[in-house]
Amino acid sequence: MKNLTACLFTMIISSSLFATTDTEIQLAEGDFVKGELTLLNNQKNSADLFIEFADHSQRQLLKNIFDKQEFMFKAETSGVGKFIVKGHAKPLTNNDVSLKILQHIPLEQQNHSKEKYDNSLLQELVLTLKQYPDKKDLLLDQFWETVKGQGTPLIEPLDQRMSRVTFLWRGAKHNVRIFGGPTTDHDLMQQIPNTDIWYRSYEVPNDTHVSYRLAPDVPILSLPSMEQRRAILSTAQADPFNHFPYFNDKDGNIKNTDKYNYVSQLILPKAPKPQYEKMGHYPQGKLTTFEFESNTLGNKRRLFVYTPVGFQPDQPYPVLYLFDGVEFHTQVPLPTILDNMIAEKVIPPIAVVFIENPSSQARSSELPPNPIFANVLAQELVSFIEKSAHIQASNRIIAGASYGGLAAAYIALKHSNIFSNALIMSGSFWWHPKDTKAEDNHFIASEYIKQNKLPLCFFMSAGYFENGRSEILQTSRHLKDVLLAKGYPITYQEYSTAHGYLAWKNIIADGLVALLNNPKCFSKTNNSLHK
Repeated sequence: MKNLTACLFTMIISSSLFATTDTEIQLAEGDFVKGELTLLNNQKNSADLFIEFADHSQRQLLKNIFDKQEFMFKAETSGVGKFIVKGHAKPLTNNDVSLKILQHIPLEQQNHSKEKYDNSLLQELVLTLKQYPDKKDLLLDQFWETVKGQGTPLIEPLDQRMSRVTFLWRGAKHNVRIFGGPTTDHDLMQQIPNTDIWYRSYEVPNDTHVSYRLAPDVPILSLPSMEQRRAILSTAQADPFNHFPYFNDKDGNIKNTDKYNYVSQLILPKAPKPQYEKMGHYPQGKLTTFEFESNTLGNKRRLFVYTPVGFQPDQPYPVLYLFDGVEFHTQVPLPTILDNMIAEKVIPPIAVVFIENPSSQARSSELPPNPIFANVLAQELVSFIEKSAHIQASNRIIAGASYGGLAAAYIALKHSNIFSNALIMSGSFWWHPKDTKAEDNHFIASEYIKQNKLPLCFFMSAGYFENGRSEILQTSRHLKDVLLAKGYPITYQEYSTAHGYLAWKNIIADGLVALLNNPKCFSKTNNSLHK
């Protein structure tokens, strides 16, 4: 960096609109310059500041300033540049104006990689590489052997509350993005110059538990931004140095699943331990499949009904209606979780209706607030399945995650006579109809504000890392505040998790405990279909 920080230029102004050109600066094309212009002893006067480059082209840097203001520019040509100050209103003396150069950075010193790295192992490696450049290949191989043994991400405790985690990738040619983990923004990793190391560090709570994949060399395509964003799926894969793989299929393992079809986990020491998902010695409930066809919707879907051990058709049970039903009994072992929770008397016996999505297109059109789908669910599907499965409902809970959480909030609002409780995980409350007025962008929250208080009870959750592009964390907090202001009973929890079934498999158990054991939520029955 050029040592001009202390350089102070004083303009001599002698007329009401006068330009001086005797203050010069030597520039090279591409130089970055930051400075500060100050009007001293100002008495209702003002000034403009210009830079004139060597080719006599000019750029206005400041306009009509009265006191002090910073400016910055990038040199367009090489040669001597001249600062020009134009005063207004009345003459200025040589004690009235000062110009200070704060930074002057040549092009070759811009965009250089930082010398200090957040992770201590990386910092040590970089310093060693500088000392022994002829041993680079050996040092890099030793580094990766160390990483292989430790596992990734690298974890460094900072204090009782936070840790620094560093994601690593070896050998990409163009770029690496993080898909999941502590970000929803598909963050780019950085490369340590002249090495095969790509890295990115985050500070996260010590109870963090998230899944992620890494995407090397994501294609850069001439497509709309959303399609380009989705291109990450073409290379996203499990982290080869991670020691905690997670498989969507309960029988999945590294031998029978390719690297593109399982995820890696970041599990910090204080992350909650799964309590109920492992199959034990308890008796198992029954899972029965039904098919529901709707002429109104023009489709049909499977309904998977869980009934607990000792189920008696002539007795009333709370009934959970759960969206994304296939995923919640395959990727999430919810039937096993329910068996264990009921056997340990954590919750009372409950029946569950797992609702399948006929297709991904149907999911996208039915779950975001859709009055036609809501009516079919409340007026047709509930009656059909409770009669077919011989279930008497004492209370009903409508539940879901993501779009399913959004649907649960909407359907509870529109059909509180059928569903008295809503269990909402990571609701997509960023969603609003097209052409929505700005004041109604928080659509679901606005709908609850407009409606008188209803006989509803809520469990809501959001992930600490659902705070980027999706805004799930922020919009969930907003809806929670609206519900509290309206006087609704609500249990609201935030978890150090991201968006996905890895988080929801534990959260749904917390939600059932919160609702089923809350007398405000289950002190009265809601059995309108059987009256």
